[in-house]
Amino acid sequence: MARRSAGEFDRRISIWAAGEIDDGTATVQGPLAEIGKRWAKKVDVKDGERLRAGENAQELTTRFTVRSDALTRTIIGGFVIKHKGVTYAVTGTKEGREREDVIEITTAARPDALS
Repeated sequence: MARRSAGEFDRRISIWAAGEIDDGTATVQGPLAEIGKRWAKKVDVKDGERLRAGENAQELTTRFTVRSDALTRTIIGGFVIKHKGVTYAVTGTKEGREREDVIEITTAARPDALS
C-alpha cells in the first residue's frame, strides 16, 4: 500500500466540541470551543452520489481525511469542523478504507452557513 503524501493534507481545519457544564442541578452541554487544529484532505461529495443517497440539495456534504491521532480518534457526531469561514457539522467518522492511519470525517454544511 502506498504511503499518503504530506501534500494530500493541504487544508487547515479547526475542530470544535461542546464540553459539559454542571449548572448545579444537571449536567448540560456547554458552548462550542476549539479543541485543536489539524491538516486535512477535503473532498466534496459529488451531486450524483448525493442524489443516490437521497440527500437534501440544500446541504453540502464534505469528507475530511485527517491523520489518526489521540484527538482525531475522539471526533464524533456533534463535533464541528471549521474551514475557510464555513461551519461543518460532523455526521460520522470511520477509519480510512486503505489504512488505519487516517480517519474519514463526514460532514454537512449549508452553503450559506458562514461562521
